[in-house]
This record gives sequence, structure tokens and C-alpha cells, in this order.
Amino acid sequence: MNALLNVFARLCVFRRGPEDMPYAPPLVGILLALWMVIQLLSAALQDGLSVAQMVGVQLLAMGLLLGSSALVLAFKHLLGRWTQTAIALIGVDIALSLLALPMLLIGHAAGGTPSILEGVYLLLVSWQLAVQAFIFHRAFAIGPLLGLAMAFGLLILTFMLVGALMPEVLQASQAA
Repeated sequence: MNALLNVFARLCVFRRGPEDMPYAPPLVGILLALWMVIQLLSAALQDGLSVAQMVGVQLLAMGLLLGSSALVLAFKHLLGRWTQTAIALIGVDIALSLLALPMLLIGHAAGGTPSILEGVYLLLVSWQLAVQAFIFHRAFAIGPLLGLAMAFGLLILTFMLVGALMPEVLQASQAA
């Protein structure tokens, strides 16, 4: 387990790639279960929306991320890379969600997130986009800028789908 955590940490600082992830299909399910526990905990610490709404947004985002990865890899005849790509994407999300948990705990204890923590959270989201772009670049055999465009495009598509399927989530975030 320590070796896997080390690989995720090195991936988050661009020292490893998705090709360095183990090819272990059961690990995708295990990581998704761990990811879900972390998302439930994170959702419970946030105010303004129900846990179901928060987890619904995260499930939509992860489903879109993993599904689009499978589609691109299938289109490029590289579907054999999907397991390692999925492990990399889920692992990075877990690692960065764990980094965000202390900020959520502070915000929850203080009754609201201080502005400085909102800035740090924005940096974490930007970092996650950069790491996703790196994963796409390596897994899809595309240029780094195209990987960044895909990561950013998926973020925008996620917001569009959330707005269409769960408009109350975007309305609640605008009211906050």
C-alpha cells in the first residue's frame, strides 16, 4: 500500500505517469470505494447542499472523467491503457481530496471557509487540472496542451451537466 501511495504522490508532482500504475482491474473498484468514502466525508463537512447533492456532483464528475477517458482510448485503439489511466485519475483525486480535508474541517469548525482557504482550495483545483492534463498527455499519447484542453473541457462539461441535471447545486453555490 505504501508503494501505491508513493506512486500517487510522485504522479501528483509529475515524477510518474499513468504507465507507472499497476495493471490491476480490481484496484479500480477498491480505489473507487475509498474515493466514495472520502467524498461522503467531504460532503458531510460542507454547508449549503445535502450530502446526496454533493456526492451526486462528484459521481457525475468522476463518471464523466472515466467514461471520456475510455472513449478517447478506444478511439485511439489504446483501450488496454484504461485500467492504469483510471487508477491514476482516481488516485490523484483521492490524494488531493485528502489534502483538501483539513481545509473543510477548518471551514466547518469556523462556520464558514476563510478567504485564504478558498484561495488554497482554488490552487488545489488548478493543480488537479494540471495533473489530469499530464495523465491525459501520457495515456492518450497527445501533446501537453491538448491534454490541458481536454482536462479543462471536461471541467466545463461537468459544470454544464450539473447545471442541466442539478440546477439547485449551481444556484446554491451562487447564493453562497
